Amino acid sequence: MEQAFMPALIGAVATAAVLIILIVFRKPVTCGKCGREQPKVRQPKNMDQAMWGGTTCIACGADLDARGRVKKG
Repeated sequence: MEQAFMPALIGAVATAAVLIILIVFRKPVTCGKCGREQPKVRQPKNMDQAMWGGTTCIACGADLDARGRVKKG
């Protein structure tokens, strides 16, 4: 059991480091409707945003895709 613990711990730490790096160095997203920069750490409001990286603008409330474009419909 102890033989499997160290590789699992190293894998978990490496995964966490990669995720933190992706969040910190991510290009800021700006709203396609009002131009306001969105926070780097997003809080999805629905399952579609959680799966595909969208967000809701903190200023105007527009439904945005992962690149900051306003979603149709």
